[in-house]
Amino acid sequence: MAGEGIWLDADRARRGGGDLAATGKAVTAARRETGDPIAAASGRRPWGRDDIGAAFDKHYQGYAETLLRAWELLGRSLEGLGSDVVRSVTATVETDLSNARDLGKIPHQRHNPHRPWR
Repeated sequence: MAGEGIWLDADRARRGGGDLAATGKAVTAARRETGDPIAAASGRRPWGRDDIGAAFDKHYQGYAETLLRAWELLGRSLEGLGSDVVRSVTATVETDLSNARDLGKIPHQRHNPHRPWR
């Protein structure tokens, strides 16, 4: 990308990061509201304690725990990623503005091609 710049719509990127974080919160809330009752009901083993119920439980519990853990992790990850996007955009804009101010402080001098830069 020699000679090309990076274009960033900071407001749009911040909104996107905020939306992503809000989605993470919604996923986490859904996990709590729906997943917690599922976990609680599973603990009561509604499928029974006979041989068939025990066989079902043996396979079900591992999958249920994995799914519920992944659901929770997904919510937290989306929320964290969204927050990271917002922080990254803010840092990028602040760095760009700071660099622009610093470049503006450099005295303008004509460069003599026969004399090296100092």
